[in-house]
Amino acid sequence: MDNALATVATGLAGLATCGALGAIAASKVRRGRPYLATGLFVALDGPIDPAATAARAGFAGVEVGVRIDPDTTTPTLRLTCAMPPGEPPPTFEQAVLAPLAARVAGNPLGRVHARRAEPFLLMVRAEPEPDPETGAVLATGREYDTLDLLLRPHAAILTQFLGGRVVPGAITVVLTGAHWSRADLLGAYERYAFLEGRFSDLEPGGLPVGVAPIVTESLAARLGFDAQEDWPEFPAEARHILRALVRAAHDDGRRVRFADVPEAPRRVRNAFWSELRAAEVDVIASRHRGALARFLRRPVQRTYKHRAVPVRYAAPEANIR
Repeated sequence: MDNALATVATGLAGLATCGALGAIAASKVRRGRPYLATGLFVALDGPIDPAATAARAGFAGVEVGVRIDPDTTTPTLRLTCAMPPGEPPPTFEQAVLAPLAARVAGNPLGRVHARRAEPFLLMVRAEPEPDPETGAVLATGREYDTLDLLLRPHAAILTQFLGGRVVPGAITVVLTGAHWSRADLLGAYERYAFLEGRFSDLEPGGLPVGVAPIVTESLAARLGFDAQEDWPEFPAEARHILRALVRAAHDDGRRVRFADVPEAPRRVRNAFWSELRAAEVDVIASRHRGALARFLRRPVQRTYKHRAVPVRYAAPEANIR
């Protein structure tokens, strides 16, 4: 009888342990992945829920592509992700704004990520439909007008520009790419989006910080990188150029993101990411969500100056005769 009771007790203890482990695993899933302060998931090709996917993975931002839906009477923005034949992509409101708003509402601090005060970076790239006759892709301004109408109902959670003053919010919308009109943002007294500027905006006459808080440039082109080359590490000159660009932008009060960072092969990609991190680049972006997340979770490898091994001085023995 005693043996039977002991067996039952052991089984109950095992079940309790399994339950505790399951509860711990579930709590970790609910908390999500560790926060990646410099990580930006580039989701131009998908998935269909880019904002939720990026937030769950711990990224500090996401980049999505949008285009005007030509089959609707009311201007509608849809994502540029690939879909099965005959099935339209989800709308920008459904796939991006609504999920982010739900996360902000469910967070006691009113942020996308728990215990993080900095705004979530939402970068939006316009991909207009080409002209059916000429094939040219021209910015019409309809994309910005439609986006502005979609953003206004969410004004309470967005970083705003009001009469020359920037009011931080839970989400900062930044327009990226060549198909946004700068005039639309420059002339607005009240708006809910900003532009990704260029390094030329650091010069006199460029866009002010209140319009372009982030600047970008093609890194491979600036450094003279050839895709046929193999850069397991940066040449000294390339490293100097990179850090000088970042320092100039930070001195002007801007954040930095570089475009056209090589994505393959992996050794070259990791070499570029390592240099971006060492140069204190604010945003490191990639389509390779898993690879970038694993890289950013690694501890920073700090380099130290060479120190000579200390040698203890020993007095010479006295010659006794």
